[in-house]
Amino acid sequence: MSKATMNAGLDMAQGKYVFKKTKMPELFDDQALVKVMSSGICGSDLHNTIERKNKTHFTKAGNLPQEIPGGHEVSGIIEDLPKNYSGDLNIGDRVAIDMGGAGRACQDCYYCNFGYTRHCIKPAKDTGGGFGEYVTRKPFGMYRISDEMTYSQGALVEPLAISVHGLRYCKFETGMTVAVVGSASIGLGAIASAKFFGASKIIASAKYPHQAKAAKLMGADVVVSAEPGDLENACLENTNGIGVDIAIESVGGTNNASLVQSANIVRNVSNVLILGRFGEKIEMDFLQPMMKEINFINTTCYANINGISDFKLAIEILSSGDHPYKEIVTHRYEPKDIQLGFEKAYDKNSESLKVHINS
Repeated sequence: MSKATMNAGLDMAQGKYVFKKTKMPELFDDQALVKVMSSGICGSDLHNTIERKNKTHFTKAGNLPQEIPGGHEVSGIIEDLPKNYSGDLNIGDRVAIDMGGAGRACQDCYYCNFGYTRHCIKPAKDTGGGFGEYVTRKPFGMYRISDEMTYSQGALVEPLAISVHGLRYCKFETGMTVAVVGSASIGLGAIASAKFFGASKIIASAKYPHQAKAAKLMGADVVVSAEPGDLENACLENTNGIGVDIAIESVGGTNNASLVQSANIVRNVSNVLILGRFGEKIEMDFLQPMMKEINFINTTCYANINGISDFKLAIEILSSGDHPYKEIVTHRYEPKDIQLGFEKAYDKNSESLKVHINS
């Protein structure tokens, strides 16, 4: 493509995003060029902005202003495909993109060969994310969204795929009882996924009233506050004092409170699925989980399990009628207003659930 520059929102390492001209992303021979139409602000984007400002969890180079944009919850339109591409995608197709896994995967290493492209040993160079006007990734990581889905809904595929992957990875079975710790966007995805996969009862905690309302909309049967003891009592009351079959931790943070709570609400010989991001080292007393024979299962991103992509399943869920997960996008901003979008995402008093930057 002849364009040399594009518009992008870049983190200036001062806790602020600036909308400015920057270089077009590099386009390698095996990559497609996609015009970004919608990109979601993830909790990790918020954490990274704070950490880059505070110079934590980053290398010296990483503490400098961004030269390529972030943003990994992306949908857009394919504008160009590799010359030797022979797959089923076409120029003009509307796609959701696996930015960190299949979109950069070599497709030939140990992990790629059994579907875990997130752990690819030889990934392609990161050419930038969805807070720019264009992205480049391999077509292997692009998934056509249904005609019924908007671009904003296409950008929800990635966060929903995280919960889809987690439940598949921990071998969730139809009829299980589930507790979800926290009802922000990942927790809401966990509720929606558990409902789709056939949970018999879903109990969730929510810190804010708008999150509690959304949790019910996603399919939670019981929603309680985030106050200590409320979720524990609800889980025991709804399982004849045994505990739920699986607890899904979606909060993360800087202490072990949500992990301890998760271990308290599951039955003996069960699993805690960890979807939240822990930004600090934390200590955990494993005696109680050991005596209960609890597995703590960590998952990250998504994969192809038994030949079926978590992204494709997420698209199937979002395409199944008027699915409630489509409703979690509460705020939308133009690219030039990306800083306002981040401010809204930070401020939970704004009743934001998911903030999107839409072209």
